[in-house]
Amino acid sequence: MTASVRLRFATMADAERLLHWRNDADTRRFSLNAEQITEQQHMRWLQQSLNNPQRKLFIAEYANQPVGTVRVDSTADCHRISWTVAAECRGKGLAKAMVKLLLSQLTGKIVAEILPGNTASIKVAQHAGLTYQNTHNGIMYYEYQTPG
Repeated sequence: MTASVRLRFATMADAERLLHWRNDADTRRFSLNAEQITEQQHMRWLQQSLNNPQRKLFIAEYANQPVGTVRVDSTADCHRISWTVAAECRGKGLAKAMVKLLLSQLTGKIVAEILPGNTASIKVAQHAGLTYQNTHNGIMYYEYQTPG
């Protein structure tokens, strides 16, 4: 599936889809912020995200259909990544393909913050080459350092 997954930059036209994915019960259960997000909150967040030069927000597509999102927040020290797969697209290996594709575009230290019990995301991180480093304040940290 990896070859068929592509990433495109998110736009304001993706707002409704992104909000739906973000407020999915399973997504919220494994999010660092598990609260339901209002449309107004989401629109403000999305506009700020799209205008933030340190953040890249992508829509992942498979067979020309949106299937999830990946995000990278970059600083001088590292890239923090996160991902969400649409509920109806889970269990098909898409998250692994999405994250691998994102990592192929990054250099340096890459970090994923994962809540304990989120077995699917742990498997995705490990598949992408990230390794468990530690747990701090109830968050598991997985890291990868690109060669060079």
